[in-house]
Order: sequence, then structure tokens, then C-alpha cells
Amino acid sequence: MDRKHSKLLEMSEDIYAEPDMTKKVKFNRGEMKERIVDIYVSADTLRDGETSTKREETADTAPNNGPGDQHSDRNVSKNSSAERDQLETKYNNLTKEKDQLQASYNNLTQKRDQLQTRYNNLTNERDQLQTEKAFLKMRLTNLKRTCPEGWQKFESSWYFLSTETKKTKTWKESREDCLERGADLVIINSDKEQTFLFNLNKRLWIGLTDSDIEGTWKWVDGTPLITGYWYYPQPDNAVPTQNEDCVEIRNDQLPLKAWNDLSCDSQLNWICEKAF
Repeated sequence: MDRKHSKLLEMSEDIYAEPDMTKKVKFNRGEMKERIVDIYVSADTLRDGETSTKREETADTAPNNGPGDQHSDRNVSKNSSAERDQLETKYNNLTKEKDQLQASYNNLTQKRDQLQTRYNNLTNERDQLQTEKAFLKMRLTNLKRTCPEGWQKFESSWYFLSTETKKTKTWKESREDCLERGADLVIINSDKEQTFLFNLNKRLWIGLTDSDIEGTWKWVDGTPLITGYWYYPQPDNAVPTQNEDCVEIRNDQLPLKAWNDLSCDSQLNWICEKAF
């Protein structure tokens, strides 16, 4: 603090000091006026000094808003814009990578499903081959066996021929006999098999009927007739019954033209077949 301010503070202290009422003081009016003027002047000077000091402090602490600061604000704004652009570019790149990964994932999922389908198909084929292998193994085992008594072998089947004339049966009874033997009435699949049966030289029931639908001939396993060995003009569903729904092989015709439709209640020999 300079001397001027110190003097003013001393004068202020003198003014506001409590007077000593025990002392008697004489005042010169002229001196009093001068002192009052000095006091006012000094007080104004003190206020001006304090105001100046505050103004200086405010100037020191206040932010600088001059041209230099405006340039700094522009730099900050420019940097923020650059950072925003960088973030935007990074976001776009990440989005693009995400889409590429999603497409790759979808392709891999599709390939996986295709491989799963192929695996399932191969598994089914393997199971079928194993089943066929087991079947062929069973057939081979059966082929190695000798025919049971009363049976004879031809190609891949065994045949049981009823030979006693006194034991002729209806078509239904003949089939029941075959079923009891673990077989069924014969199903003819080839010219060779037809010729083999014809050469047995008997009238025989075979496993063919149209008892369900007239004119629709089916084998006992439910399969439709494809190749027939009828002798002319059979089948004719002839009188008197007009109910000839079962088929026999006649032994007085040609080997491949020997079938005749007949009433199922007629009594004939029969032939059973058991495939192995």
C-alpha cells in the first residue's frame, strides 16, 4: 500500500474513533472547514482507488473475449467437427462389417442345413443297405438249408404241393392250409416259374382272385396282376354260377396259356410258396 492510501486510512480511523469526552477541545472554524474538505476529498480518493483496484482485479480474472479467443473457439469447433466425422466414418465401417458378417453367417447356416440334410439322407441309405444286407444274409442262410419234408425248391422259393386227391380243398381252405405252414398260395412272377408249376402236372389253386372287385385281379399280397397266363377265352366268369373269382392252373393246356377262372368253392389241389 502506498503512502497516500496509508494517510487516508489513518484519517478515516481518526474520524471514526470515539471522542474522549473528558478532554476539552477548541476548534478553529477555518481549520474545521479545511479538515472537512480534506476528509471528503480523501474519501473520494479512497473510493476511486478501491474502484480502480477492483477494476484491475476483474480485468485479471475475467476471460479474454478478444480476437484471439474467437480464433480459439473456431479451432475447438473445427476439432469437434473432425472428431464427429471420424466417429461417423467408424460407425459406417462397423455397420458394413456387421452386415458382411451377417451375410456370411446366413451362408454358413444354409450350408450347414444342406450338409445336415445330406447326412440324414446318407444315414437313411446306410440303414436301408444294412436292412438289405441282413435280408440277403437271411436268404443265403435259407438257401443253405435243405428243404423241409414235402417241400421242393425252385430258384429263391420253396413250394409245397398237395398231392393227395382226397385232400382237395376250396380256394379259401387251400389258402388257410398255406398260412398254417408259414406260407401263402403261390404268386407267379416269371415265365420260368409258370412253366415250373405247369410241369407239376396237376390242376392247382394259385393265389390270384377278383373277389373284391369283379375283373380286378389281385395276388394274395395285394399287388395287382401285371402279366397273366390265361388260356383263351379266359377269364370269362362263365355260367352257370357267373361267379368265377379264383384262378387255377390247368394241366391240359400250354405252359404259358394255362390259367382258368373258376368258382372259389370248387375242390382242387393247391400249391403254397415260401420265399427265402
